[in-house]
Amino acid sequence: MNSTQDFFSDNPWGAIDQPCYPEGRRLYLHDERFWVSMDDNRHLLFFVQDSGGDAVKPLENLAGLKVSIDRQANGDQRLVCRLTAAEPELEDKFATVAKDIAFHCSGYKGAQLFLKTQERIKSWANFLKPSRSGIAHSEFVGLFGELYTLVEHLAPVLTIADSVRAWIGPEEKKQDFTLNDWALEVKTTISGDQQTIRISSLDQLDKVTEKLYLLRVVAAPATDGNGLCLRALYDRCRRSLQHDAITEGMFLRKASALYDKASENQIAEQFKIVNISIFQITDKFPRLTRRNVLPAIPEARYEISVGALAPFEVASDVGEIVNNG
Repeated sequence: MNSTQDFFSDNPWGAIDQPCYPEGRRLYLHDERFWVSMDDNRHLLFFVQDSGGDAVKPLENLAGLKVSIDRQANGDQRLVCRLTAAEPELEDKFATVAKDIAFHCSGYKGAQLFLKTQERIKSWANFLKPSRSGIAHSEFVGLFGELYTLVEHLAPVLTIADSVRAWIGPEEKKQDFTLNDWALEVKTTISGDQQTIRISSLDQLDKVTEKLYLLRVVAAPATDGNGLCLRALYDRCRRSLQHDAITEGMFLRKASALYDKASENQIAEQFKIVNISIFQITDKFPRLTRRNVLPAIPEARYEISVGALAPFEVASDVGEIVNNG
């Protein structure tokens, strides 16, 4: 198992039960500039100390956080990030954020360290304080299908860490998953929708790997309350990564853009999987790409009839694709 316990504690503040700031404990054993502590108001905090932060303006208006940059007696600056929100569940999230920042920002020095640290803090804002304002139905269905594929189909044959690394859809790549010489595009349909597969761009079925597969997931509402939901899939992935802080942070950042905006109803809505079909994209597969569309058409959305895809169906188990390439 890919573990980061050798340089991160699961709970960096586990040994701190009383205010001790400006003293603290090392957060990241590979870099002595990153520390955790507790202030007189019993706020958990992490701080980063280096030179070159005097010209950097601290972040403002972050819900649940307070960031300051303080000058130290030796001439260094200290960026201090305090968790001011009182919700107990935020402490676990704050630990994830602190470890992610230490790992990803340790390669910077001086002003760049302070700027990159603040950039990373800001990028975690939705994770720490989810808006739960709701996402579009198409976004919700797409996220459900991708998390279902990751947790239920790829993780058992690739490991959870490799599956998270293979998940490139949130990075606005052409396909949803890629590994070595194959890629997988996931299309999810809620039972009752028309019998077509909707393709949203000329890039989606464009091969950039030796092999490209289209996975069609058909789901239906679980009226008996015994099904899968976004929250359960998300939590299962997090639990599987609890001793791998780096990959956990990678997963959370990838999922955050949509999951942390999904409404409470959306993350709790349960579905049963009705059907799984896997099609191989060959030269004869019915599709539109930039290679077979005139340059005068810069973009297109279209639908493919499911009934026309029978000759291209190759499997109903993603494991067959992973193992056989």
